[in-house]
Amino acid sequence: MENKTVGPNMRYLLTVAFLLALSLSLNEDTSAEPEVFMVSVDPPNVDNQEEQMVSFEADCSICNEEELDHFYWRSSIDDVIAEGSDFFDINFEMSSMDFSTGNHEITLQVRDTDGNMSEINDNSTTSLGVTDGHGGGGGSIDVNFDVAPPTLHLGETARFAACTEMQPEPQPCVSDPDPDLSFDWTILWEGEDEWSYLGDTEAFDYNDFEEGTHNVSLIITDNSNEEVSDPGYLEIMVLPPIPIAVIDTAEQITVKEGQTLEISSHCENNNAEVIDCEHSWEIWEYKDGGDLQFRLTGKDIVLNNLTNEDPNEYEIMLRTNDDLGTLSAWVNVIVTVNPPNEIPSAAITISPPELKDYPCCTPSYYQNSDLTFSSSSSNDPDGEIVAYKWWFNNDLVSEDANWLTSFNETAIYQIKLEVQDDDSVWSTKVSTNFKIVSNSPPSVDFIISSEGLSSTFTSTVSDVEGSVVAFEWFIDDDLISTEANTTWTTNQSGSYAVTLRVMDDGGLWSEVTKSFQVEILQQKNYVATFSSKNIDVGDSFTIDFTGTTGAVAYYEIIVNYPNGSKDTYVAHHTANGYVIDFNRAGTYALDITVFWADGVPQDGLADWYGPTVYVGQEDEPVDNTQPPEVVEPDDSSPLPSISVVVSLVTLSLLAVLRRQR
Repeated sequence: MENKTVGPNMRYLLTVAFLLALSLSLNEDTSAEPEVFMVSVDPPNVDNQEEQMVSFEADCSICNEEELDHFYWRSSIDDVIAEGSDFFDINFEMSSMDFSTGNHEITLQVRDTDGNMSEINDNSTTSLGVTDGHGGGGGSIDVNFDVAPPTLHLGETARFAACTEMQPEPQPCVSDPDPDLSFDWTILWEGEDEWSYLGDTEAFDYNDFEEGTHNVSLIITDNSNEEVSDPGYLEIMVLPPIPIAVIDTAEQITVKEGQTLEISSHCENNNAEVIDCEHSWEIWEYKDGGDLQFRLTGKDIVLNNLTNEDPNEYEIMLRTNDDLGTLSAWVNVIVTVNPPNEIPSAAITISPPELKDYPCCTPSYYQNSDLTFSSSSSNDPDGEIVAYKWWFNNDLVSEDANWLTSFNETAIYQIKLEVQDDDSVWSTKVSTNFKIVSNSPPSVDFIISSEGLSSTFTSTVSDVEGSVVAFEWFIDDDLISTEANTTWTTNQSGSYAVTLRVMDDGGLWSEVTKSFQVEILQQKNYVATFSSKNIDVGDSFTIDFTGTTGAVAYYEIIVNYPNGSKDTYVAHHTANGYVIDFNRAGTYALDITVFWADGVPQDGLADWYGPTVYVGQEDEPVDNTQPPEVVEPDDSSPLPSISVVVSLVTLSLLAVLRRQR
């Protein structure tokens, strides 16, 4: 074996390698991560309702001008409270009023010029307690309390308990076994600056939360000595709500074997707003000890393999999982599977009934008449019919239960019908042939016969192809009867128009109109009444003829003036009375005569009145507008001559009273 020795070149190489390793080692030491040696906050407890300066001081491995790149002071409540790149600014002061209420965890991190950041540890962390002015002086009160659970979902309830109400073991807050304490619970909602009231009892339940991380404060007052504790703080976390799974169908579903069942669903938050979730389905036999049949995923599922075999009921269960991984409660629907569907059958009926004059072979109907094609005789043995299709000349003409139409042309036609049941199954098409035959309007006439106030109308009608089936009688557009013949009575004279409309069994109408006269004769009886006959100058005298019966042509009124002159007036329309004005004082004699329409006057003074009008007279004349009662003679009187005398005297009195002079 040959011996070898290390030459000078090898020693040189070893020396260089050693120096390189030493250099790398030194480099590694000089590039070590920066470190915070200490931090302090003075004072450690402050009131943010009173102005007080808080000092922040620290020391670190790179707290010099050459190595420090950046520093960050952070609060667990208020986030970054100071930052910069000048090492002279690491130590600073800040007003207590700039801090939020609560227990702040204060940390300092520094970064060197190589981008290395110091870690957060006990040396870089301290605390600062901040109250909002409603705290007390601490003393002998221990603020023992908790919130259960400290982490919950929106919509859930938390229990707030203090002192002897805490569970599982009570934790008294004062030494007195029977204390008189008051409780002031408040909460600082995340993102808010002001504390909100929660409660004032030792324990209570609460569920009106907001989502986020919140600080809860409790201050206890001992009413026996008015001592007020320092506030105690706890942090609670309210997570997004537990999702709610919703199946978009009824709780009970019935299907038939072989039918496709589609079920949709969605996911909601506690405000009933739709949110994105994962959907997990389980299909179970619905019976005691039923087996899981299969699982599905997705918002919507399709089931077409459920059978009517025992058991014929299934439980469809759904649970959702939101994007935070929170699971909803299970929800379910029950599905009952009936035997397979039976196909529906279609049937057509036509109304009105077919014409009796065409009894053979094909049902016949008049042209232009309204025909109703009905599906009412169609049937679904295991459900109900929900849809219809009517076909005419291979065109779909209607999707209603009935089709109403008419035909102008005479011919033989065919109509087809198919129906769909509630399982979406269509029947086969059925067809019916029918014949349209010609039709002409009916002929119509009538006879009028009158007696007294009544008129009788007798129809004479006929129809070439069929029969007349409807009658309508009108007097001046007023329907008075729907019979073939009718009688009508009136109490007013005048000319009237009577119309008869008739319809045949094919729906065609005809009509005829005739006029007739009604004259109602009344007994002549001339009656005139007057307003006061004693009037002032310038007043009016009114004559009222409304009590007169019989046909009047006109009234003649003669006014005789005191100087012997006279005026004559003719009155035709006297519905509102006839008025004469008197503008001068005096006594006026009036002659008022009726002239009848037939030109025949009544006997004696029956057509005449003669009142006297006193105008501006101071003496009060006697008003004899109405005749005095006539005393009838005793029928038992043995002197008949006296009756004759009384009658003559009565007639004379009436004549004088009519004159009324």
